[in-house]
Amino acid sequence: MTRALVLALVIVPWAASAQVAPERELEVSRSLYDAGKYAEALARVGNAMRGTNFTDAQRIELLKLGGLSAFNLGDLSAAKAQFLQLLLLNPDYVLDPFAVAPPAIRLFEQVKKDSQSQLDLVRQQIALRLEQERRAQAERERLLKEEEERRRRMENLSQSVTVRTVKTQSLVVNFIPFGAGQFQQGRTGWGVAFAVSEGVLAAVSIISYFALGALFEPYTYTWNDRLTADGTGLFSVTVNRIPPSRQTEADVWRALKVSSGIGFYSLWALGIIEALFHHQPTIVTETQELKGPQPSPSPGARLQIFPTHGGLGAGVQLGF
Repeated sequence: MTRALVLALVIVPWAASAQVAPERELEVSRSLYDAGKYAEALARVGNAMRGTNFTDAQRIELLKLGGLSAFNLGDLSAAKAQFLQLLLLNPDYVLDPFAVAPPAIRLFEQVKKDSQSQLDLVRQQIALRLEQERRAQAERERLLKEEEERRRRMENLSQSVTVRTVKTQSLVVNFIPFGAGQFQQGRTGWGVAFAVSEGVLAAVSIISYFALGALFEPYTYTWNDRLTADGTGLFSVTVNRIPPSRQTEADVWRALKVSSGIGFYSLWALGIIEALFHHQPTIVTETQELKGPQPSPSPGARLQIFPTHGGLGAGVQLGF
């Protein structure tokens, strides 16, 4: 019975000291040290260090007070032990020269020098731990960002509606020159290519036609051995012809007119075939639009070509 009671008395104080208030212990230890009660401060630090709820910064401060207390008591062995434990927590710790006596600083630096290899290993472990913490923090931030993006997408989807647009394309438009079929299909690049090429060839053909017509000049043929209505022997006819001196120029314009015309109709036929190959009677598109009132669209214009009962029509759609 007596042994059990003694054991209980030993365990209970130790258990109580294992869960001490860190700030309170640090404050009491510092007060004892400042009051010059170094033995009590050293004992208090020893008891407090058995606790498990201290941060590294608090342990470093306690070990510094314990090391300086032991140094002031002349117990250099205990001071070195306290300083070494401090350096194992922070290998690059430096004592404040304005608050600590130079002899104590020299002893501290000597401990640091003697334990250089051991402290280098601690530095590597600290660097590794910091890198792992950095990566873990980066991973947490990435997961939070993905979760936020996922939440935003779900919120946008819950606030939006799906708008399905069915666009009907006319087969007749594909037979119109100047890339009308391509423009109807929304392939603007091809439409512009056909429109510009056919427009250039058409312009060259028209210019050649009028240039060739401008070469004709009136010329009168007269026959003296033909009887006319009045009984005379003089007979004449006036016609338009190209003078022999300008025949070479006429041949050039005539060849240019024919070649540009052939090129125009060839491109027209190619545009029809190309448009028919990509033709779709209907095009269905789906878009997501937010619910509620939407901001007004920016001003703009769009050219539209559409079939009518009597042929084709063209118009400009304005948005504002």
